[in-house]
Amino acid sequence: MKRYASYLPLIFSFVYALYPVAASAGQGVYQRVDSAFRVLYELNATPEKGIPHDLLSSCAGIAIFPGVIKGGFILGANYGEGILVVRDQKTNKWKGPTFLTMGGGSFGWQIGLESVDFVMVIMNERGVRAFLSNNATLGVDLSVAAGPVGRKLEAATDASLKAEVYSYSRARGFFAGVSLQGVYIYNDYDANQAFYLHPYLPSEILYGDIPKVPEEAQRLLTYLERFH
Repeated sequence: MKRYASYLPLIFSFVYALYPVAASAGQGVYQRVDSAFRVLYELNATPEKGIPHDLLSSCAGIAIFPGVIKGGFILGANYGEGILVVRDQKTNKWKGPTFLTMGGGSFGWQIGLESVDFVMVIMNERGVRAFLSNNATLGVDLSVAAGPVGRKLEAATDASLKAEVYSYSRARGFFAGVSLQGVYIYNDYDANQAFYLHPYLPSEILYGDIPKVPEEAQRLLTYLERFH
């Protein structure tokens, strides 16, 4: 990793250069929540290729990033907007969403531009807290691995699940487990205020007792309630 350190300024410059492209294809906060629901629903529409129910019933949270823009020419970068929902460990109810952005870079021969959907299943409370820290780096601050697929976890697979985040992606119409490394996660405070019409902090949304969750989020939360 050290030998790539000198390229980091170029990668970050590319990320920021990519931002206008992503913003032009960006979504309002309500559409972002709706798109996140559709991504998760479509991922699980084919159970044999979806997230195992055992994983969903035991995870601490889920981050969904619909339509992440990935681009590259030798150096690669990505930018996306998404949401995070968490499971209340006491009541087993789902709460949120709070809004996130993601960005990162990669090395190696690459060229082109594409839109990719990402789903990240967060397995423990430490992982959720890292997502909220505003400077989490997947693969550095959090262990991340390609997620298993299927109706149920095989016993051997279940015993080997040690990562804090299991990730899935969809490009060109199909989902697959993918290992995300070097991706940065940030809180989107402006989106939170636009959605809740109040400057709630992410911790207040996920762990506090806000008066009311906008109805646009209820479909996603209700859908997740079936996995228990």
